[in-house]
Amino acid sequence: MGRWQWVWEGALGVVAVLGLGMVLFTAPGGHLLNILASSAPLGLVAVALSLSLRVGTPNLAVGSVSALSGVLIASVVVVLGMPLVVGVLLVILLAALSGLVMGAFTVLLEAPAWAVTLAAAVVCDALSLAFTQARTVLLPQVPSLSPVVGFGVFAVVSVAGGLLWARRGFRQWLTTGWVGPLVGLAGSCVLAALGGFVLLLRLGAAQPGSQGLFTMVFALAAVLLGGTGLPSLLHGAGLPNGTLLPNGAPLPTGAPVPSGTGATRTVADGGRGGVAGTLLAVLILAIVQGELTLLAVPAYVIMIVLGGVVIAGLAVSRALDALRQQ
Repeated sequence: MGRWQWVWEGALGVVAVLGLGMVLFTAPGGHLLNILASSAPLGLVAVALSLSLRVGTPNLAVGSVSALSGVLIASVVVVLGMPLVVGVLLVILLAALSGLVMGAFTVLLEAPAWAVTLAAAVVCDALSLAFTQARTVLLPQVPSLSPVVGFGVFAVVSVAGGLLWARRGFRQWLTTGWVGPLVGLAGSCVLAALGGFVLLLRLGAAQPGSQGLFTMVFALAAVLLGGTGLPSLLHGAGLPNGTLLPNGAPLPTGAPVPSGTGATRTVADGGRGGVAGTLLAVLILAIVQGELTLLAVPAYVIMIVLGGVVIAGLAVSRALDALRQQ
């Protein structure tokens, strides 16, 4: 991880600490636990998106996969009467298989991952409505999940993923040939499904609708604000030194991407992405969302704020890229 990424994550850490202090001294009791509880499922989806971006296969379906996973788990428990553990394991397996299928499409057809996963997102949203008939599915019994435990799981997964990505050998393995699309899409779908399960435990119900879109926008805002850059598409012009092709070979700056080198025609920059950036960005956004909710701000305003954070995150990503090349 570059020096400027460390500086940026340090700045995010300061903002997060100040935000937590403000919550503790100004918000009602228990509000901090609500923030931690909301951070866990959204954070797992953000980690899923970060994984797919780092390997150069953007998975735009993570929000919809998360929403559909919650619906499927609730449906298995309520309609089929299966134990919750069985439903979770079945849905996680289904998510992994779905990610592998999307990865196979990108590999065999050399299709862009963003297009394949965008189509998958539409299918997931349609299935969510079909399974629920646009109604909320209530769980008869909801196991208790401590907000601290849920947030801790997200934090461990996020930081562990960042530490693994910091290892050059691991990055090169994930950006070699077909490994990136399969691992990136399957792994991100599994993490998104876990996020849907944690959200189901928090709400005690599965809610179809626009939840997938909101989750996706929140995840994208957090990932970009945390410093994970978007992969460069179609050509290598202007890419930073050290950029890796999907086959693991370095790409000369300004050189076009050869045909057939990657299923997504996407270049993964192995040097981008930090260790704790996503974790800190999720926490900051959850604090902002919680404060706006306390002020009774309409939901559409929160969506507008998240959209603005996405734009700001793009600026942060480009700035870090420019500083890293100096």
